[in-house]
Amino acid sequence: MPAWAAMLTLAVALPVALLARLWPFERAVDRTPEAVAAILRDFLEGTGGPNDWDDFESVPITDPKLEDIRRRAAQAGPSETDHDVLVALLSEVEAMARARTEG
Repeated sequence: MPAWAAMLTLAVALPVALLARLWPFERAVDRTPEAVAAILRDFLEGTGGPNDWDDFESVPITDPKLEDIRRRAAQAGPSETDHDVLVALLSEVEAMARARTEG
């Protein structure tokens, strides 16, 4: 490969790579157990904002345990039939929040 072709490839690939890394989609967010509990509680009580559930289920969480809860909540979905699943997940994340404050 000629040197000019390598430079051209680098000149195109570098900005694309930087944009892909900085693009906000698929970027995980830091959430605390308290924040996840508040989102689930608001949803179950019907007090959340119009886009809160969509944001919650579509944005990954950096903490693997909270990410697992988020994924299970998203699978349960916002339907009435899975209300009990969401209540159980809320209890699980509230226990995590209590353990954080006690320990």
